[in-house]
Amino acid sequence: MAKSVDKRMNDVYNIDWNAVWTEQMQRSQRSKNRKECSSIWEDRESAKRFWDMSQRDGQKRAKETIKDLHITPGSRVLDIGAGPGTLAIPISQKVAHVTAVEPSKGMLEVLDEKILEYKRDNISVVRKRWEVIDIEDLEGPYDVVIASFSLGMPDIRRAIEDMQAVCSGHIYLYWFAGNTSWDEHSTSIWPTLHGSEYHPSPKSDILFNVLYQIGIYPHMEPFIIGRNETYSTLDDAVNEQESHFAIETEQQREILRQYLKEKMHFENGNYIYDARSTRVRIWWSVNGPEKLV
Repeated sequence: MAKSVDKRMNDVYNIDWNAVWTEQMQRSQRSKNRKECSSIWEDRESAKRFWDMSQRDGQKRAKETIKDLHITPGSRVLDIGAGPGTLAIPISQKVAHVTAVEPSKGMLEVLDEKILEYKRDNISVVRKRWEVIDIEDLEGPYDVVIASFSLGMPDIRRAIEDMQAVCSGHIYLYWFAGNTSWDEHSTSIWPTLHGSEYHPSPKSDILFNVLYQIGIYPHMEPFIIGRNETYSTLDDAVNEQESHFAIETEQQREILRQYLKEKMHFENGNYIYDARSTRVRIWWSVNGPEKLV
């Protein structure tokens, strides 16, 4: 019995968790008919809706996120996958400089607009995916590196090692602790929409094991984002959700419309979409006891 337990433990230790992440991420992206996670934000209107949503009900989360960062007025911050500036804009009001990394055309258009609107002259923008950036060209070292739900990199180990290379303080990663609401819905509707099985992206359990194999033993804090999205019409719901379901044709749009009609709650003249999911905050100091090698 003891030998059997030892063998199972050795099998776990010998797993290449970065390869597991890569395989799951690539399988997820293939099932979604997308080359990369950023592709759903190429459209400016989708990016604008994302910004508007963050301002409606995400400001509290942004404030809580920023409150927990190890920042001072003199801090330099790297925001990887900055999107339309959901965190970069408010962080820039509290620190010396923010470098925002963002590859998506639509997100970049909105981010540029918000930098001008909020008159933020201490934000520099790198218009590339994190995976293709030459870290020697960044304005590091950074006191804080943050990647908030932007870890769609196939080689997550290299991505983290590059973060370590430009950071002199703390790294904060935010990711999914379990299936999201659109994962659950996609599992049901994907075969009808696309004629194939849906595969979710890798979650925080895989990410933790990658960090562990690197020699990083981070703090982890799960939390629930409890948001119900409200739509006055079914078409509004479809317009908002279609990017998550890779809708490309009118036939697919109608399938999604009927699906949402059945699944959403109708209350006080509005359609309610339950978008709650469990997330996790992962953080460590590149110089502290969490990093032992």
